[in-house]
Amino acid sequence: MSGNTFIIADYAQIEARILSWLAGQDDLTQDFAEGKDPYSKFATRLFNVPIRKPIDDDPEPVKAYLSVKRGFGKDAVLGCGFGMGASTFYDRCIANESLRPLFDSGAYDMLFISKLIKTYRGTYTKIPKFWNSIEKAFRWVIKHPKMGVYYRDGEIKAATDWGDCFGMPEDAILGFYNDNGTVCIRLPSSRVLFYPHARIAGRKLAYHWSNKLWGGFLTENVVQAIARDIMAESLLGVHNRVCPVVLHGHDELVCLSSKELKVANVARIQRIMEHVPHWCEGLPIAVEIDTSGVYKK
Repeated sequence: MSGNTFIIADYAQIEARILSWLAGQDDLTQDFAEGKDPYSKFATRLFNVPIRKPIDDDPEPVKAYLSVKRGFGKDAVLGCGFGMGASTFYDRCIANESLRPLFDSGAYDMLFISKLIKTYRGTYTKIPKFWNSIEKAFRWVIKHPKMGVYYRDGEIKAATDWGDCFGMPEDAILGFYNDNGTVCIRLPSSRVLFYPHARIAGRKLAYHWSNKLWGGFLTENVVQAIARDIMAESLLGVHNRVCPVVLHGHDELVCLSSKELKVANVARIQRIMEHVPHWCEGLPIAVEIDTSGVYKK
């Protein structure tokens, strides 16, 4: 056997896992850690009937039934964590070619989507609380530019003994401070996000040219930034210690390996990518890997 092959490795549900870990939504985090199926679990609660992942032996009508209902559970768990409302969720459903007929027929409607959003927020209560907490922290350092705050144990705590977040408590997850009008959010990795010209316009938050700033938006920024930090650490490890990374996306590495070393390299890449950095201890990371002679999703 000679020649090369692609090893395609991507993080499974990385943003939903990070959000659950950040917000302290321990039941969801545990489901991810134990390899359970949170999509089916949420769909079961939403529809009040047992829902599971379809299997090959299921009759086609059963597969279709389970796929649609579990699909709503998947879309909720993966899509509602940054504050998506019913209108946006509905619009995405009717833009989906496979779902649109179900809405056109009246099987599902806006009332159902509103129930889905309400059920998500009522099931994972600590996630909406996190949106509120991160927005509260952002507002605080705008109003009190000489006082930083940090997020820990589901609460925002004030700190007056440090000038910026590089001196915040070691067990703090996020830190917030104001640097001459630029609000800074220190991530668990110590990297900092910057929001220049941060201000409160009426009751709304704004920065630079944007006035679309609120807790859900900030949560999305923070979660995706943490995912990037995990990804960057893995990318360097794989590229320097295993085989070249020739392509990457926000949650995926595409590596070029010799066919002879394919099996060994898959195992090595898995170990590197599933390693939990010290700054996000307790975060359940999972990686799905495939090999192919051509790139594929």
